[in-house]
Amino acid sequence: MADTGGKLDKFIMKRSNRRLVFSIILRGGSVSRQQIAAQSRMSQMSVGRIIDELARLGIVLEEDGEGSDARLGRRPKRLRVASDVFLCIGVEMHRDGVNVGIVNLHGQVLRQIQHRRDLSAGSPGDVIALIGRLIGRIRSENADLSVAPFVGIACPGLIADGVIRFSSQLKWKNVEVIPALQKQTGLRNIFIDNEVKVRAVAEDLFGAGRDYERSVVLSIGSGVGSAAVNRHELYRGKQNMAGEIGHICVSPGGNMCECGRRGCLQTYIADWAILREARAVREDVTMDGLLEANADGEPWAINLMNRVLEYVSVAISMLANTYAPDVIILCGRLIEEHGALKDLILKNYKREIGDYALSSFDLRASDFNSDGTLVGAGTLAAYRLLDEIM
Repeated sequence: MADTGGKLDKFIMKRSNRRLVFSIILRGGSVSRQQIAAQSRMSQMSVGRIIDELARLGIVLEEDGEGSDARLGRRPKRLRVASDVFLCIGVEMHRDGVNVGIVNLHGQVLRQIQHRRDLSAGSPGDVIALIGRLIGRIRSENADLSVAPFVGIACPGLIADGVIRFSSQLKWKNVEVIPALQKQTGLRNIFIDNEVKVRAVAEDLFGAGRDYERSVVLSIGSGVGSAAVNRHELYRGKQNMAGEIGHICVSPGGNMCECGRRGCLQTYIADWAILREARAVREDVTMDGLLEANADGEPWAINLMNRVLEYVSVAISMLANTYAPDVIILCGRLIEEHGALKDLILKNYKREIGDYALSSFDLRASDFNSDGTLVGAGTLAAYRLLDEIM
């Protein structure tokens, strides 16, 4: 009987090594073969084979190092990713709409279409059809760019085996997105993953996590989630469930959650949950209005924001103690669209964290504005393209 298990293990290891070398070049911007071997802990021969193949395909460029050293002679050649390869399509789904963009491998969104709509109010079929039309539109409107027919989709919720198993934000269960989109667009290579997990990849490669080996993303918006990266490898857990902290019960018998249970973390710090509490006092108040009332010293706003900050500190404490990361990165629409809230969190996050843990990690806000998840979705597609051609 053929040793198919051994062949599969060898294939997986080769793919993992390719991705590791590629990600080091992406993250470093301009690195030498020796630096890649040291960071990857692979032999220079193995690194050389991968780099030679990437260079042959035009994915990376090898250039002479600047200057020279009298003791060492010419500086080693430097490697960087070519700027015009691997342009892929990223799709970001969220409760309030869909963003579709063309993403390059420098963490940039070159072109983008934003469509505002309450996705939870429509049927899955209608939403999938909308995404298909937007993909077709961005391809046709940007024929001047050499865009690969690869699409990465970032979606809130539990995503496993390409299926949206459960999304409380969209109110979807067991929805298969990919087959319908493949049929509508004529594209074979379409991939889907959890929005926070693809964001963690973007932060690790291009953002606030690029200078750390171990990072955790905490995303707060219309939902709450996290994702952990260890030595630049995303940790998924069984059925891709790792990081789903928004539905951890932090107050038994507490606030009702969209998932049907009480006391979930997101019922205290997600945007809709905060506004639900605020509007019990001041009808139609906005998040900016709440933050202004807090700054003006209004007691109701101060009390509400103190509770929000306590639960955010609890979330950060859970992540620090569970994953022991080098850095925890704050992101999500609530953080990115409301600078006053971001500043309050950075100032007050230590409340519920033990002294032993406080010195073990940095807390940083994301370097991206609102494009980080779209970049992650496009990068998901680019890595699948790399697997396909190598």
